[in-house]
Amino acid sequence: MPPVGDAENFDDADEPRDSGRDVLFGRPRRRRAWMRAPITLIVAALLLAAPVAADAQRKTIEIGVLALGPRKVPVWHCGQADHRPGAAEPRHDTKPFYVLGLVEELEKLNYVEDRPENAGKPGPRFALKLRMGTLQQLKGYTKEFVDQKVDVIVAVATAAVRVAQEGTRQHPIPIVFPGISDPVRDGFVQSLARPGGFITGVSHQQVQGSGKRVEIFKEMHPGLKRMITLRRPSYGPSEKSMAEIRMAAERLNIEVLDWTTTSREDMQAMLAKVRYETADGIMILPDALIISNIDLVIETSLAQRVPTFGLQDFMADWGAIAAYGPSTYQAGGRVAGYIDKISNGAKPGDLPVEPIDPILVINMKAAECLGVSLPLEVLSQADRIIR
Repeated sequence: MPPVGDAENFDDADEPRDSGRDVLFGRPRRRRAWMRAPITLIVAALLLAAPVAADAQRKTIEIGVLALGPRKVPVWHCGQADHRPGAAEPRHDTKPFYVLGLVEELEKLNYVEDRPENAGKPGPRFALKLRMGTLQQLKGYTKEFVDQKVDVIVAVATAAVRVAQEGTRQHPIPIVFPGISDPVRDGFVQSLARPGGFITGVSHQQVQGSGKRVEIFKEMHPGLKRMITLRRPSYGPSEKSMAEIRMAAERLNIEVLDWTTTSREDMQAMLAKVRYETADGIMILPDALIISNIDLVIETSLAQRVPTFGLQDFMADWGAIAAYGPSTYQAGGRVAGYIDKISNGAKPGDLPVEPIDPILVINMKAAECLGVSLPLEVLSQADRIIR
């Protein structure tokens, strides 16, 4: 028999069968196993409950999103020249691709959106307050966010960042942008590496890709001789874009028809003049007004069979023959990383502005509608092809 004190070496075969023996040493393993079982279960339950309790105590991250819009989704009218752009009952883009990317990436980081159906799910909570409207309306929404003391403002496009910056001067709130071409020149950050202040985000360099878009458009559509550009007069990003476009167009012997507009109604009247004989293509510029009314351009393009070349991936999804530039979905995902760091104590001014690489998206369905046969050399360059 093993010495007293070496009880852990007992096994059932060696245990004494006399139940009247010393209870401390008569059946040690069976008794200890019986006693350990509920304790183990209790400890496991406490360990599982601890993260849930911690998440419940942690403050929900309030995220305010400012965006122009909501944009109207274009109606597909392939080759119907009698179609009037914007005439059909529009379907609105109520959740932009930026926001979809932001939410999905936050969920990948184990955040849980604060909605009734997510009750009980483990993970830190976030609440999304999406506000879309005119510039004047965005000013009111910014005040609303300040009064509600949201934790972060996500401002989509240069104009929205400007509104958020001015509206939070007296009550600084971290501002993250999912895409600006030149945040230093625009006065939002001191430098890309060290933004300083309360603003940071993603640089998409849409302006810098303007000449490249002309080159790809010409390669896709060799018959491109006259190209319409639409923009607001004296709007900074589109003015810079036009400089690159003109240089590339001159090199490729393309005549640029520079059309300026100031409102949706003006755009509608202007686009009504577009015919196959008017121009061989339409180029979208980095201009918030044009992008907000992209449905008019794409519907005109498809109805009159004049190809449109876009600068954000969703434009190709909606009917442009192609788009070369940042993925709005990916940019929104990058913003989630900033929000995670800020919620864990990082200062916006210490988080570098990250560039996002451009991608080429080609819409084969649109090309077929427009009667454009795409060279294999161009298709091989595409990051994504819509069929």
